[in-house]
Amino acid sequence: MKFLLEKILLNINKIIICYEKLHDYEIKGCTYEEIKKELILLQNASEELAPLMKSLFKNNSTQIKGLITLSNIFRVTYLPTLKVHLIYLYQTEDLSKNILKIQARLAITYLNVDGCIDNLRIIHSYLK
Repeated sequence: MKFLLEKILLNINKIIICYEKLHDYEIKGCTYEEIKKELILLQNASEELAPLMKSLFKNNSTQIKGLITLSNIFRVTYLPTLKVHLIYLYQTEDLSKNILKIQARLAITYLNVDGCIDNLRIIHSYLK
């Protein structure tokens, strides 16, 4: 279980760091390569995290106090939208800095549309 928790915490950290970088990109701007890199990291970490969380909930629902509550708030609803966002980004490499700032804002918005980042921070603190 320790290995599972470490992998979960690692992926949550990756998501939170990407989220914070996107906030920075929205304010200061970024290059096409920078935003693409963060969105890919975000997608990979999210795709790894979902099955890990399911495994944690399935195998330890009675051993970790409050895990059922956490399972109810954990949802990764942004992953399909993120994939569409990446497809769009791949097709439009010649975007201006202002458009890239808007792309960062869009990613931030759909990433936290249902409070997902706040929930991930709660889970991260709880499991730490």
